[in-house]
Amino acid sequence: MGTRDLEQKIKTFEDIHDIVNAMKAYAGLNIRKTEEYVSTVRTFEQNVFYALAGLIANFPVMTIPERTEGRRVLIVFGSDQGLCGAYNDRIADVVSNIVKDDDALFIIGRRLKATVEQRELRITDFMESAVSFESIRDMMETLLVKIMAVYSRADFFNLTVVFTTIIKNRAEIIMEQILPPDMKRIGHVEFPLIRPLIYLKPEVIFEKLVQEILYISVYRCYIEAIRSENWYRIRNMESASENITKNISDLEAAQRYQRQEQITSEILEILGGSRLV
Repeated sequence: MGTRDLEQKIKTFEDIHDIVNAMKAYAGLNIRKTEEYVSTVRTFEQNVFYALAGLIANFPVMTIPERTEGRRVLIVFGSDQGLCGAYNDRIADVVSNIVKDDDALFIIGRRLKATVEQRELRITDFMESAVSFESIRDMMETLLVKIMAVYSRADFFNLTVVFTTIIKNRAEIIMEQILPPDMKRIGHVEFPLIRPLIYLKPEVIFEKLVQEILYISVYRCYIEAIRSENWYRIRNMESASENITKNISDLEAAQRYQRQEQITSEILEILGGSRLV
């Protein structure tokens, strides 16, 4: 490879390195934004659960139905975009182990859909994933309409989500029941013996709280998906950055060697010419 070829290749790698660094910075920005959102949404979600627990404690007629039978709606969150390493593969592996033949499987994310299809799993419905916070609301409302069209059928009872979360700088895939609400999540809570004054029927409040749990839980899953996807992507970009740096270093070493060889050749040519004189 000639000197000019080496220079061109080094320039190409440097341009790619700039793109990779820009992608790392953007992924890092998304991670920082999601960390703030996730904490706030989790707190709100916990408060809704406390409100539901308080309603049940004061109005025992309001109970969460207990049933072990019935089909399940399974919503799995992945990504549309690539360059995020084993993110979708790991999720697809978990789904392969937990999905049942009679589950209604909803896949979120084009890349995850392709990965799940490679494992020959039957997909009930598919939606693209959210790539920004601004797109979550519209996508989620469309998803909820599709989900409830299936879940409202008499033979379905359980609605479960599968998503990736980041805990102590480590990715973990979580399977979480959304409906019926799992009240064990908040543990035992003591409520005042004085019944609260309410202006709506307990049944109406109960229904609205369950709807809010569904809404905020799915919203949190979308945020967790954006966060975890970018967590994987930034690590993938870090690995790519290291490889590019190594390639540039190797090319620069080859360039220096060629220059040294060229200088040596020119010196020998000069020395050879002086002997002839």
